[in-house]
Amino acid sequence: MGDDRRQQVLLGALRAERDGHQFYLTASRQSEDRGAKELFEQLAGEERRHLDALRKEYRSLLDGAGWDPSIDLGDRWSPPASGIFSEDFRRRIGEAHFEMSALSIGILLEKNAEAFYRKAAEEETDPAARRFLGELADWERGHYEMLLREDEALRDDYWNANRFSPLL
Repeated sequence: MGDDRRQQVLLGALRAERDGHQFYLTASRQSEDRGAKELFEQLAGEERRHLDALRKEYRSLLDGAGWDPSIDLGDRWSPPASGIFSEDFRRRIGEAHFEMSALSIGILLEKNAEAFYRKAAEEETDPAARRFLGELADWERGHYEMLLREDEALRDDYWNANRFSPLL
């Protein structure tokens, strides 16, 4: 992959990370649940770090220095194993329309981001760029799986509380 194509990939990645950052930041501000706020704040922070790293890579390419293998994505956040949403949230699950919608949107964002990075990594010829893009794909996969677990843990209760279930 040449530098022109890398620049196009990075521009797409910058847009995706900016959108993710803004979405999670908004979700953290809108959510009334402490656990949801923390989840969305952490995701916004990780998307922001990705955005910063991608900007550095883009600048390196524009400056003619090529891909900079020293740029790091930082440490990953590890969500609590016991679940993110509070017991109070679970008790009022029928009213949690915003948070449940945010989970669904986040799942789609992360799934699309992983696919984008995976494809870009497969097409990449530079080992450092391939590693970086593959690492981003892995991060997004982790976000996707975590959001999906939370959604699955809450979905039946949410559907039942709102009588969405076809069995009710």
